[in-house]
Order: sequence, then C-alpha cells, then structure tokens
Amino acid sequence: MATGYCTLEDVRRALRKASLPGDIGQDKQIAVDAVVAQTEELEKTFSRHWYAPDGADILSEASTIDIPTSPKTRNDEESLPTSGAMAVAAPPTPKLYQGDYTRIDLARRDAKAVQQLLVRDRDGGYTDWIASDEYTGGTWPDALGDDYFLRVNNGGQSALYLDTTNFLEADDDDEFYLDSFVNAVYVTWEYGHEGIPRNVRRAVAFRAGAELVEEAVVEIPQNATVYNVDTKAEKMRNRADELLDVYR
Repeated sequence: MATGYCTLEDVRRALRKASLPGDIGQDKQIAVDAVVAQTEELEKTFSRHWYAPDGADILSEASTIDIPTSPKTRNDEESLPTSGAMAVAAPPTPKLYQGDYTRIDLARRDAKAVQQLLVRDRDGGYTDWIASDEYTGGTWPDALGDDYFLRVNNGGQSALYLDTTNFLEADDDDEFYLDSFVNAVYVTWEYGHEGIPRNVRRAVAFRAGAELVEEAVVEIPQNATVYNVDTKAEKMRNRADELLDVYR
C-alpha cells in the first residue's frame, strides 16, 4: 500500500476548506498518488521522517494510504571533517568540537539510535565500534566522555561525535594513524519523529489538493469565488508553506 503522511479524509477536508468539492472517490488512486508524491517531497525537503505510534487517531482513519508507524534506517558513508588551516606537507588533522571530539552531521533529523558504526582501523580495515567491547558510547549527555555519542538538538538536527584520541598512534600521542579521513566511517542509524503533527498532515493534504486542482481532478464550481485554477492551487500551496514554517 502507498505510504503517506495524511489520509484521503485530510485531502477532502483541505479541499472543502478551499471552498472546493471534497468528493474524490471517483479518482481515488490519483489522490493517493498525489499524497505519496507530496510526502516524499516533504521528507527530502526537510530531511525528516514522521511516524504514527500505536493507537494514533490517524491510523483509524487511514484505509487507503499506509501511514508509517516506525522509524526509518539509513546507511551512509561519511568522511571526518578536517581543520581548514594546515601546513604544507603536514598530515591532515581532524576538526575538533567539544574537546577531542570530531563531529559528523547526519543527513536526516531526529536520529534515534546508531545500529552499526564501522570506523577505519590501523590495519586499513573497519571495526564496528558498536559491536566491539573496546569502545563505549550512546546518546548525549549520558555518553559524553565515551568513545562516541549521538546528539540531537531541539530542532532535530542530528550529529555523531567520535573521540579522535582513538585515532592516535600508540607510540606518539601527537600523530594520527589515518593518512586520510575520507570515507573513514560507515554508519547505520535509525531516524524519525514519533507522531505526525497536525500541521504536517494538513500541509501534505493542501499540497495534494493543489495538485488535484491543477490536474482538473477536482471540478471547480461555476459559482465559486475564485479567479482561476492556478490561483486556487497557489493559495493551497501557500497555506501548506505557512503550516510547515515551524519545521524549517
């Protein structure tokens, strides 16, 4: 079943709010496709994923669209950031944040847990810091001081911090064993915000409704106080943007 952040009832309500007929039953699949397309665009635009917990009202209303009910997982190849100013012929050094930690900014907001953390080791291979007993970590602030920790700020921005002292040569505390920090880390992690906010539901519905109006799926009444189709669709998209401002 197609996945989306709103139901067809949400789309009907959005159309009625715009003084348009809410009956889309005869073109249900077109409406579903519009919801799916707008959901995918929203996730990519805001780098976020929302999902509904068990018992959420939206689940009982969704009969045609599959509402997500769990976090998503990503597997990304990451490079360690290096300091901008380096002497000629000098080896690279990692850029530091909060003492000896270097930071990897993750590609999605609302990270929940790191499932696998493959870091290049002295032999040129990769060691999973999660599975290895040699490394400890978790989430901030409890794991501050460990070898790694995951931090998510109030806006959902997510970052993974690694203690760079783990990259020092055993016989020289000032020299790093890595000659390159490019693609030094592979991280598998979960992300997602529990709960689909009403603003998100309505925004997807308005955007989907605007698409239906432009494709003439929804008939505009002759006595409607609207200048043309483009004007009506634009108003719906503007309302969607207003609802989403809080997540930018």
